[in-house]
Amino acid sequence: MAGPREKPIVGIDLGTTNACVASVRNRIPRVVPTDRGALILPTVVALSEKGDLLVGALAKDQLIVNPKNTIYGAKRLIGRTFSSKVVQELRSYYSYEIVEGPAGEAAVLLGGAVRTLPEISGIVLAHLKRIAETFLQREIPQAVISVPAHYSDAQRQAVREAGRIAGFEVRRIVNEPTAAALAYGFSRGLDQKILVYDLGGGTFDVSVLQLSGNVFEVLATGGDTFLGGVDFDNRIIDYVLDDFWRRHQIDLAGSPIAMQRVKNGAETAKIDLSLIPNVVIDLPYVEERKGKPLDVRVPLSRHRLDELTVDLVDRTFEICDRVLAERNLRPDQIDEVILVGGQSRMPLVQEKIRAHFGRPARKGVHPDECVALGAALLGDSLDAIDSVTLVDVLSMPIGIATPTNHFRTILEKNVAIPSARSFRLPPPREPGQPIEIDIFQGASDLIVDDEFLGSIRLPAAATGRRIDFKLDEESLLHVSFDDPAKGMTALSLATRDTPEALRRALAEAAAERSGPQVESGARGRRGGLFGWLKRG
Repeated sequence: MAGPREKPIVGIDLGTTNACVASVRNRIPRVVPTDRGALILPTVVALSEKGDLLVGALAKDQLIVNPKNTIYGAKRLIGRTFSSKVVQELRSYYSYEIVEGPAGEAAVLLGGAVRTLPEISGIVLAHLKRIAETFLQREIPQAVISVPAHYSDAQRQAVREAGRIAGFEVRRIVNEPTAAALAYGFSRGLDQKILVYDLGGGTFDVSVLQLSGNVFEVLATGGDTFLGGVDFDNRIIDYVLDDFWRRHQIDLAGSPIAMQRVKNGAETAKIDLSLIPNVVIDLPYVEERKGKPLDVRVPLSRHRLDELTVDLVDRTFEICDRVLAERNLRPDQIDEVILVGGQSRMPLVQEKIRAHFGRPARKGVHPDECVALGAALLGDSLDAIDSVTLVDVLSMPIGIATPTNHFRTILEKNVAIPSARSFRLPPPREPGQPIEIDIFQGASDLIVDDEFLGSIRLPAAATGRRIDFKLDEESLLHVSFDDPAKGMTALSLATRDTPEALRRALAEAAAERSGPQVESGARGRRGGLFGWLKRG
């Protein structure tokens, strides 16, 4: 039996909605309970009116009364540039203010001060560190932290930075589906092809893995950064708001306190409908008219919820099929389906899993805990003789911008990592000027729809020299240049300035969005992702 590690290590699932921390003792992983006795911690950071910094449930509790100083959903923003198309579209979705950080990244205002998103996530991670050290009664200097499989290089770097801010030595960044597969198959001697279906609070991931003993090989992966439990909640919220409008001709979206109550009621109803067939969303005195209180009382059945959200569920299976097709696999070739994330508890999801794959999802893997447990197992196996072997893949292509604002792939999707690719530097755009290469990551042929990772700048004399793109085992990018005097020399990516090509492309996209639009619905409501937050 293995003895205790010289430097204890924990596994952390840093989720959109909740976080979870786990540790391993005698090869058995266990979740560490929070200071409130729960097994999960809300990933919310807030500043109280008295100036106190709050984390977790305490922070979430003040969302109604102090929304501008309550930061939630940071996982969707971290590691993105402020100028990116995604961030600009998200700015109006949150009750707090999203601003430009010191390095051109997306940041937030908290108590009038600019806080970077690694700082915000670092506050959550530091709280988890204190929880683990109190529970385990020893210092915890190291961690393995999970991220969505489709996180970009910049987002992974930002999570690693958040861990450093929290006081951790981050030993590994691991993909969430891979960690879940570890929790399922570690030391079981399996020889199976499994699919991990990870439908969490804010993101959807799917990965196909080949398990052979303690070798976990990811065959293909995919996902959607903006498909998760919050989108299911929003469908219920829209349903409730429409009902209240029909009854009273009052739009509750104009009242932050009413909206938070509706949001809480929608989330509770969704959870309850996983267990019972009918609920009533009953919120007394939500609004008033001429001194008379108005209540929300909306019956909701599981069947009606399925009708409201079936398209969201179907989108997850479209992604599953695309990922399988990338490896010429059929659903019936999958031996087991592992469910991860709280939204995967929905009966409709489980029914469609059975119909799509011809078998029910595997029981015995806890959707909320398995990612943290797997991350802890990976951490415990590092440096061990019988350590686990992970063969992961790149979730999104990495490439460079062409002169026509298109994306030229250098590292392909699903290439095994670690990996490397090389190319020759093109001539400068203007004779005698430095060569500038803008690096992006994403699935689109147009750079405006991809994530800007950074730029490299080299003298015109470097034309024709070799550039190496290398991915390490964490899917982090390292760029080097064949310098005639020094050999292969590492280059750092500059991210402060938005490339001119991207500025032009963003401006064109903004112009298209601001053109004539036809609104639908009785009041021109916009549905879908955070649709209710767009009203006012």
